Amino acid sequence: MQKNIDDICNAIDKLFLRNLELIEEKVSTNVQMELLLRSGYIELAKARYISGKENVSILQIPVNKENISSLFKLESKFIKESEDTIPSFDISLKEENEFGEDIQNPIKWFGVLVPQNLRTAQKRFQESVYLATKIANIHCELDYIANKLKALYLLKNAFCKQSE
Repeated sequence: MQKNIDDICNAIDKLFLRNLELIEEKVSTNVQMELLLRSGYIELAKARYISGKENVSILQIPVNKENISSLFKLESKFIKESEDTIPSFDISLKEENEFGEDIQNPIKWFGVLVPQNLRTAQKRFQESVYLATKIANIHCELDYIANKLKALYLLKNAFCKQSE
């Protein structure tokens, strides 16, 4: 009986350590994403300053929703962990839209010769999308660990009540 409680306590300790590692990774990834977004907005402001605020504005974005499509494809997977499943997200660039047409790079809405700052801003925002999926995966694993810890605590309490 004591061996089982020790095994449960060791499993709880391992899960808590993994939880702390994931929290640290989530915080650092959030900071990275914040820096990328800030850099993207600064580059966007520089591009507006260089080209003029009329050349880089909402007026260049198409009004028809048919002309707008996402550059990214989000895939959801479920990883089987013993009897539980953990959702996992993966993101990739799309080559074609739903109709089989090539997707136009949105930067071309602003003209043929766009400032380098606008291209840099686009790259920063795209990198932040990848980090957002990484944060979502970390969050899903944190939820899984929280549920696993709750189950282990219930099991530990049941063993403690039996031994009394």
